[in-house]
Amino acid sequence: MEFCKRAFSSLLIGKGRSSIAIFLAMALLFWLVGPPTAKAQIGAIAVFAAAAGVVGIITNTIGSLLGTANGLLSGINGVFQAFVNLWETVVYPIALINQARLMVTQLVSQFRGLITAIDHINVQSATLPNPIALEGIMRNGSVADFGQLSQAFYTTFQPLPPVTDLDPGDRQRVDMTDAFAMDTLKTLKASDQVVQQTLQASQMIEDEAAQTAPGSAAFLTGVGVVAAVENQAMMQRMLAAELREEAAILAHSNAIRKRQADMAGQFRQDTTTLFK
Repeated sequence: MEFCKRAFSSLLIGKGRSSIAIFLAMALLFWLVGPPTAKAQIGAIAVFAAAAGVVGIITNTIGSLLGTANGLLSGINGVFQAFVNLWETVVYPIALINQARLMVTQLVSQFRGLITAIDHINVQSATLPNPIALEGIMRNGSVADFGQLSQAFYTTFQPLPPVTDLDPGDRQRVDMTDAFAMDTLKTLKASDQVVQQTLQASQMIEDEAAQTAPGSAAFLTGVGVVAAVENQAMMQRMLAAELREEAAILAHSNAIRKRQADMAGQFRQDTTTLFK
């Protein structure tokens, strides 16, 4: 007993006190750095196990419903694919559509150049300066130069004679004949302009027909019908101008006969006066 007291007293004084301090410091360090207790790890494992159980319950509950939904979606997809096949093989067969497009392209390449060449054939035949100018204005297909047309017309065919140089009746007939001729020429220029616009519209329809989508052929047909109707209207207008010109020719011929009758009556009157 005495020995234990001496040993304990020696630890509390001198070097013994330092050894105790070092021991306590190391014990505190191991307590701070050491791994945590296993209680937290056991809690995390329990949480994961509970989550897995919930997922299993959900899977067991709605798994059959998901399987049924997948079957329905597969059936809908099959019906949709059947409709696609119907449209691509029966309603709008792709092979026939491509064949029609190829035919349109071949026809365009075959005839467009010929039509353009025919449209640009030079048929001007005048040789003198004034008639050349008049013919060029007559055939330029523009309605913006009617003033130049009138000037070239009267330069070529001479203006209306003054009252002192021509009988009033003949002067009226000459003026009316010139008016009918000018009307016909102006209508002809308007018709040429419509022809150019119709050709441009036909080329646009041809280009669209070569790359049109299935189902839009009716729209192109409608545009073509409208262009054809407009062209027919212009042809009717030209026919009306031709009929007016024919009426003017008949009226002019009758006016000449009337003038001859007037001259015959004036000759009889002068002869009767001479031999009285």
